[in-house]
Amino acid sequence: MIGTGLKKYAQENGLKVAKGVAYGNFRGYCATMFEGAGYKQLVISTKFTQADDPNALLAELNAANIQRTYRVQGLNISPIGISVIFTDTVGTMKKIAAFAAWFMPLLEKYSATAWNICDECGEEITDGKWVMINGVAHYLHNDCFAKVSTQITEEEQAQKAQDDDSYAAGATGAFLGALLGAVVWGFILCMGYVASIVGLLIGWLANKGYNLLKGKQGKGKVVILILAVIVGVVLGTLGGYTVAMWNATNEFLAEVSMDPLPASYMFDIFIDMLADAEMIGYIVKDTLLGLLFAGLGVFALIKRADREVSGTKIAVLE
Repeated sequence: MIGTGLKKYAQENGLKVAKGVAYGNFRGYCATMFEGAGYKQLVISTKFTQADDPNALLAELNAANIQRTYRVQGLNISPIGISVIFTDTVGTMKKIAAFAAWFMPLLEKYSATAWNICDECGEEITDGKWVMINGVAHYLHNDCFAKVSTQITEEEQAQKAQDDDSYAAGATGAFLGALLGAVVWGFILCMGYVASIVGLLIGWLANKGYNLLKGKQGKGKVVILILAVIVGVVLGTLGGYTVAMWNATNEFLAEVSMDPLPASYMFDIFIDMLADAEMIGYIVKDTLLGLLFAGLGVFALIKRADREVSGTKIAVLE
């Protein structure tokens, strides 16, 4: 995704906009710009010709206190490029422009390859194409792009062929994890709270359980995780209401000097609760609210899981 401010800045610097990103030759280097909730990101696709230069560049960046000066939220230097994440707030575009003016000249100093050097073979490109791999733009020779595409396809097919894990085992782990989260959800609900962090916990436990029992890493994983979170919230809400009603009943019995109900009566309370139309209304309301908060809590986790099972995404930009 790319907003108005970043789009304008990119176009002013000669970049093109397509498929939710800005890309192109940015001050001599292959760049991708995009943004999301609360952040803007700049990715430079490059390699370093000198082995020690990435560490030297990182040292200079750390010494400059870029977080405070330019609102850099995170920075990563890898063998295939540099990723810079900026905290998105009022005035961030000015910070990005100032950072770029200071940072981009450093790339030449530390032997980063220019935009017209192929990431695959390391040779200069006279006739190539712009492509996007997992959301990041690269400029490659036509033959090199074909080679990369074939290699990615073969690796993913080989991985799928070796994957003997199952959705059934993963679903078992996911729902067991969600049940653990449901216990915490019910406890929090008994305390009178509904918190998105608990929804995140349910999602995290479901994902952890899925992976621990070796669930198949396919598209079905996302569906299973969503269902597990829903089940966790519903069971947590029903359990929380049942325990709350049991506690309230025992408090009343204590006031009239009667013996408390044993825990075995909880099932009877649960059945009576489901027969009460007014109580059902409260349960449905809190369940829907819980699902909303859980959705907010686990959205990023589910999105990440979807990326993990989707495979490498490749698109030709021009």
